[in-house]
Amino acid sequence: MGENFNYKVAAYITAYQDIEALNNTITAIQKQSYPISEIFIVDNSQNQIISEKNYHNIIVEFHPENIGVDGGLNIAIKWAIQKEYDFLWLFDQDSQPLPDCLEILLTKYQELSTKNHHIGIIAPQILDINTSQQLPGYVFQDYKFVPCPEYTQALNYYCCDGVITSGSLVNISAAKSVQLPQGNLFLDAVDYAYCMNFRNQDYQVIVVKNSVMPHRLGNYSQVKDRLGKINHQFLTFTCSPPRYYYACRNHTYFETRQSNKRMLHFCLIYRLKILKDMIIRIIRYEPDLVLLKIWACTFGTFDGLRGRLGKTW
Repeated sequence: MGENFNYKVAAYITAYQDIEALNNTITAIQKQSYPISEIFIVDNSQNQIISEKNYHNIIVEFHPENIGVDGGLNIAIKWAIQKEYDFLWLFDQDSQPLPDCLEILLTKYQELSTKNHHIGIIAPQILDINTSQQLPGYVFQDYKFVPCPEYTQALNYYCCDGVITSGSLVNISAAKSVQLPQGNLFLDAVDYAYCMNFRNQDYQVIVVKNSVMPHRLGNYSQVKDRLGKINHQFLTFTCSPPRYYYACRNHTYFETRQSNKRMLHFCLIYRLKILKDMIIRIIRYEPDLVLLKIWACTFGTFDGLRGRLGKTW
């Protein structure tokens, strides 16, 4: 593997506050069987947590004002285009790709490209570190994103409309003709929106099933069910109020704008159902700041409907 191509690949990491997680991701990238030329990092922490002086072939941009996931991604794609890389491998600091992950992705890219596949993004199979469950790619179906129905049946790869940012290998040649990340989503849904930019230009988004990447999907806590009759704790994910706000706002904004007019009322009903389900979940499981988190979901959904974007929390 890897002998029939000679691609120039850089990696990009969005960093925020957690130097231990960041170092683990850097180490995993540096251990890849196919070499990475440089690692570009946008550090959104309040106080800089990493200095390029302590590393080899690492470039750091410090943004204490926190430009978000989409702000950092925007800078990184432009940087990779300017440096004439073939691929930019995207990460947040909660990912640890297995040593052969990149080599498998590039091998599959090479194989499919010779068969006239026009690939914009090729990504590994994501494995949630917390639950050991696989996270599939998603397709936009009528008015909402749903798990790709092909992902369980596919033998080694499948096409979809959206994958998470982390682990995605971006074809820079394609990225030159694709609209950059929107720049006003800040956090959440940035990945699906950017993937759809590629899909709108008829580029494929592909998941390779035998290229596996463990990834931490949010924070998990031991909680009690306030509405349950049995008083015992169990493990489930919990979110901060800003994360609830941006998740509700951006997915509401994106799905209502992506839906055609004929499906818009279905999309509105769906987003309101999501809001109701999230509020019930917060009441049952969130250990603190319950009212603030309910407000964040409600306010976020309303802002998504009216298109109030940017760093607004």
